[in-house]
Amino acid sequence: MIFLFLRTFAIGLLGAVVFSIFGLPLPWLLGPMIVTLLFHLKASWKMVWDSTFRNIGLVIAGYTIGYAFTLEALQDMVNYFPMMIIINIIFFVLFLGISFLVSKWAKLDIGTAMACCAPGGLQQVVVFAEEQKTLNITVVTFYQVMRLLAIITLVPFIVSSNNGGAASDNTGESYSLILFGLLILCYIVGMACKLIKVPTAYLLGPVFFIMICNLLSIQVPVMPENLLHIAQLFIGIYVGLLLERDKLKKMKSHIAYAIGSCVILISVAFFISEWMAHQFMDFATSFLSVVPGGVDQMGIIAASIQAEVTVVTSFQLFRIIFLSVIIIPFVKYMVGRDQKKVREQ
Repeated sequence: MIFLFLRTFAIGLLGAVVFSIFGLPLPWLLGPMIVTLLFHLKASWKMVWDSTFRNIGLVIAGYTIGYAFTLEALQDMVNYFPMMIIINIIFFVLFLGISFLVSKWAKLDIGTAMACCAPGGLQQVVVFAEEQKTLNITVVTFYQVMRLLAIITLVPFIVSSNNGGAASDNTGESYSLILFGLLILCYIVGMACKLIKVPTAYLLGPVFFIMICNLLSIQVPVMPENLLHIAQLFIGIYVGLLLERDKLKKMKSHIAYAIGSCVILISVAFFISEWMAHQFMDFATSFLSVVPGGVDQMGIIAASIQAEVTVVTSFQLFRIIFLSVIIIPFVKYMVGRDQKKVREQ
């Protein structure tokens, strides 16, 4: 098992090195993800990756994001609240339209199609689909993973082709016992948040913990860039292994619909972001805020390219809340309505 783990780690590291050599965007996230995915789908080798390392990566990312949450940043967030509501309403309407088309063309029941097309929140949607016995969990997982892979792959290239974010500032970065002590505390906070079922606990727990430290004027060290690279490496390998080869073979008829729905979501996010970039913020920040990815992936990309992580995280957190409070209950209602119709027939 140790050999399999080390081999998987070496493959992910190879991806980071190759992407770095060719100067591709986010080499420490995209390189491990894409190369690991290719080996996972094409090679006969068995690949393993413990979720603990993904959690460590999320803790590092959460620390970095939390560090940016100052009192001034939180006050600025109030100004964006109406925009958050408008954007999520737009994506809700889009979600309904795409779900109807996928249901019709892919011959899926409307509940499964809606779970497949829910914008953002892979973990929340998959857990919901597992609880609803009538939904096709395999198809839902496939669509959600394909969306995540497409967004993580395409977003950095789109952002870098526009403005790529600001250059990384390493001033004040250093390793210390205080830093590692805080990271251990962050991991413990993540474990506690997991117990009380906080979404993406190992990311949001550290975000809130370090944010509170900032608001209480407790000095915390800057996260060294090399640790952020390690976080991206760990998360990239994990995401690269999400798509199972056996499931991919069974889902060939759904690939076009999954990719098509992703392209529509990303395209709409792009046009909204272009408008926001002319009105409120830089394109990198607006696009990472609007695109329906996960708060963890978009947050770590924002931290890596020096976008405004507080803005990105706030928009993505609001999306998760909107998903949990509006979209998932709506899908549950539609599933219940279909079941009632079947029983009456």
